[in-house]
Amino acid sequence: MPAHVARITGLTTAAATVLFALAACTRTPAPAPATAPGVDAARGNGFTVTLALSEAASRIVAVEHATITVSAEWFGYPTVAAQQRQLPGTEQAWLSLHRETRETGGAGEVHFRSPVFDPADLALIERGRPQLRIEVHDGDGSVNDALLDCGAFQGELASAERDGVGIDCRLAAE
Repeated sequence: MPAHVARITGLTTAAATVLFALAACTRTPAPAPATAPGVDAARGNGFTVTLALSEAASRIVAVEHATITVSAEWFGYPTVAAQQRQLPGTEQAWLSLHRETRETGGAGEVHFRSPVFDPADLALIERGRPQLRIEVHDGDGSVNDALLDCGAFQGELASAERDGVGIDCRLAAE
């Protein structure tokens, strides 16, 4: 047998042996992450809004026993295709997907779980990626009665889930 044929046969035999060994191996799946009781595993991890109050705002909120409302709105920008088909809701600047509010009595953390979105709704928004808007206010939310002037957040939901959201509040008069 010529030398080059022997080398090819040797390589073929070695390659077949490696492939056979790989095929015989079974992959052990990684254990599923543990979830808290009652938590839907299909949901994202959610996000935490860290609410910070200036010293003066913190004093007034405590004295007035003011309630601070943290509002979260999940939304998406409609795709051009959805707008062209004139699907309901796509005539607006954004398509609302979900809305929730939480109340607190001062500075601290407020946690939101991300909802499970309908795939049909996600198909209507750009890249199928939900956006998030967080607003914070005291009282009934009217500008005339507001004790606090708080920042807001608007960005990708994935960013909020990864990094959290920080909102600073101070007295409206500060």
